[in-house]
Amino acid sequence: MLDPNALAQLRQLKTDIIDSKDQGEGEVKGSQRRFGFVKLDDGRDVFLAPEDMQRVFPGDRVKITVHTDDKGKFKAELERLIKSPLNTFTGRYVIRGQGHFVEPDLPRFNKLLFIPPSQRKKAKEGDLLHCQVSRHPFRDGKSQVNILDRIGSPSDSGIEALYTLFKFNLPREWPAKQELGEDSRAPQRRDLRDVPFVTIDSAETRDIDDALWAEANEQGWLLRVAVADPGAYIAAGTPLDKAARQRATSVYLPGKAQPMLPEFITKDRCSLLPEQDRAALVCEMQVSPDGDITRIDFCEALIRSHAKLSYTAVQAHFDGSETLDHPELAALSDVASALKQHRAQVALIMPEQPDFYYELDDDGRIASIRKVLRNDAHRLVEECMLAANRSAAQWLGDAPAIFNAHAGLREDRLENVRTVMAEALPDLKDLDISQLEGYVALIKAAAASDDELPLQSIFARMLQPGELSLSPKAHFGLGLDRYSTFTSPLRKYGDLVAQRCIRAKLAGSKPALPSEAELEAIQEALRNARQASRYMERWLQYQYLAKQDPEQVYTGHIAHLNGGGFTVELDDTGISGFVEARSIPEKLSFDANTLRLFNDKQQYQLDKRVQVKVTELDPFAGRLMFALVPEAASEESEPTSAAG
Repeated sequence: MLDPNALAQLRQLKTDIIDSKDQGEGEVKGSQRRFGFVKLDDGRDVFLAPEDMQRVFPGDRVKITVHTDDKGKFKAELERLIKSPLNTFTGRYVIRGQGHFVEPDLPRFNKLLFIPPSQRKKAKEGDLLHCQVSRHPFRDGKSQVNILDRIGSPSDSGIEALYTLFKFNLPREWPAKQELGEDSRAPQRRDLRDVPFVTIDSAETRDIDDALWAEANEQGWLLRVAVADPGAYIAAGTPLDKAARQRATSVYLPGKAQPMLPEFITKDRCSLLPEQDRAALVCEMQVSPDGDITRIDFCEALIRSHAKLSYTAVQAHFDGSETLDHPELAALSDVASALKQHRAQVALIMPEQPDFYYELDDDGRIASIRKVLRNDAHRLVEECMLAANRSAAQWLGDAPAIFNAHAGLREDRLENVRTVMAEALPDLKDLDISQLEGYVALIKAAAASDDELPLQSIFARMLQPGELSLSPKAHFGLGLDRYSTFTSPLRKYGDLVAQRCIRAKLAGSKPALPSEAELEAIQEALRNARQASRYMERWLQYQYLAKQDPEQVYTGHIAHLNGGGFTVELDDTGISGFVEARSIPEKLSFDANTLRLFNDKQQYQLDKRVQVKVTELDPFAGRLMFALVPEAASEESEPTSAAG
């Protein structure tokens, strides 16, 4: 028997051996193949062999020992599973021989998970499922899942929207009590029902949250933007408020809307429908002839929209092909033009992007994709909303409030931008592009430059995403020192909170603001909602392409590039697919500064016009591959419209 000293020496020896190992913790990353990697906290990517990838899921946090081969390459040896975030997920039912599995619909997840007989719930091969991990494979490489819901068959009507709701875990239930209280601010409201406000929106829209009115005066124009006031009935912390905060935003899936608030609120009780008395928060602005906003006032009001106008009808009125009996439209058009001109001088106006409308058939399948260009009616509404929102940020000052911030260029891309500037905009070499003033000067110079590089597009790919903030911060994308949105309270929780901040300042009180943790949860819900919309749109896009002639040639432009290839966005439909660099005969080099792939004979740059054919289409995997069509071939086969 070993004495205590010998045992202590053995324990110390074991500790010394462990300490001498190269160990670390990190996150498992999948790949397109069976192997993977562990991204260590120290930044190293360590190879994980296929047999070890069978024991983990992408996203797992693990402890590993790092082995280095004679070529200096790192290989991981799994030591311990620290945390596995994968709990529930969606996927497709598959049968392999006698085995029944689910194929998870997860990025870079290349394994089938076993469904035991007791959990199959009469699902059939090909069915779409909502599942939960019941056994992690770390111990022996064997995993199991339970089926929570059989979502349906891919052929079911409306399956695209239903599956998207499950995949992104979008809330589908409302609290048991949805009653609205009485308007707590009714006695303080200013009666503006005689003001001929009008709403301008899509013809089919019923969740209307803003109305406009303007008139010319000696100082320029008086502009009023009235916004629906659901906060008058929904107090912070109530079940309905918590449900709205959980959703964070209305999600508009083609053919199905997932509202932030129940439809009896968004489409009836609080919607600014014509000839209905409605509680509203009104921003009143005096706009000078040169478009500067010289006075800002807010009030709680009772309004009555005098007409529901559509973008199409208002544009026809401006074109002279139709006459609307609303003289305030002329003043609205004039003040919007002045506001835009002033904004172009003191802030930023980014290039316009078209919208795409998805028309579905009776079974919820894609019938056509229609490109919708913005017109003067859209621009009128946009300028009035921008004016009201930036006025709100200025009016709130340093009072407790919620703001929309945009931090500008990513720190890790500042040197890339400076390198491009040195070549294309040498006069700006001393500009501090990390500050708002310098960034605005950079974008204006890029817009005015005749350099062959698409400078604005290059810089736009190097921006940070926007975020919500509980303190005023610069909004680089708009070129403003502060910005806050309150004009969509029926659809965006941040706007509902901003309205409470405005009301609190009017009353001389403090608003109920979300905590930092709640704010991050709201932002995560917003990101998730955007991903859900893009996911369903992509599903419908792939359905649409699958119905087209496989030899059809499409026209598009390069929207993104990296060392492996570039994304092409089709002009008529907005559908994006990838062209691999290795599919192009001559080897290409990638320039991370100018975002281009090139060699001695050719170059592929952002915004470059190209023509492509579909070579691979896998809707479930979300994979669409294009091949370039040589110019000579494309001339023989004239590209046809993809709008259908």
